[in-house]
Amino acid sequence: PSPTPTRIDLVDKPGAAQSVFAIGEPGPPRDTPDYYALSLMNTILGGLFQSRLNHDIREVRGWSYGVRSSFAFGHGPGAFQAGGGIITAKTDSALVAFMEHLRGARGAVPFTADEMAQGGESLVQSVPRRFASVDGTAAAVATLFTQGLPDSYYRDYAAKIRALKPADLTRAAQQHLDLDHLQIVIVGDRSVIEEPLAKTGIAPIAHLDVEGNPTDAK
Repeated sequence: PSPTPTRIDLVDKPGAAQSVFAIGEPGPPRDTPDYYALSLMNTILGGLFQSRLNHDIREVRGWSYGVRSSFAFGHGPGAFQAGGGIITAKTDSALVAFMEHLRGARGAVPFTADEMAQGGESLVQSVPRRFASVDGTAAAVATLFTQGLPDSYYRDYAAKIRALKPADLTRAAQQHLDLDHLQIVIVGDRSVIEEPLAKTGIAPIAHLDVEGNPTDAK
């Protein structure tokens, strides 16, 4: 379906001690030319424990046990998703922080040399682990066929990651993170979180039941 303007879908969970976030949109398929740039960009944004999202929202602010982001690359569009559990009282503040970090990845906060090095080495060093067992090796080889990758994929992976520049990541984020057409799902105690969320002005709020169906809640 055609993308719709960013909206907050609020699912009421009375008495919930935390609000669970799922912020996402359709992402690109695995064969996108931006695969390597998006992989490194996301690693810095929300893939590592020391990622921008987790460091800020968990380590600095103490609002969560952990938040992250990911791309689910596939043969067709795979979802981009960011989220995690947030203490109820900081639901609105955390949403503001999520949006700030998404804007940051699109260029508001340039990627640093330290981030590029740490994120890049994390991805490169993950490759040998894929071959640490017979099952892992079989899965790694199968991926070449299921995703239509060249036989040289694993041999060339490190060089392609290390060749990336900060501008490559920013450009990929600008193309694939569309902040005007996000789907923001938040499950939490509506009586506590709805008014603060509305005051952020980030997006209009709609109400869903636990099955994802619109409700008549006012």
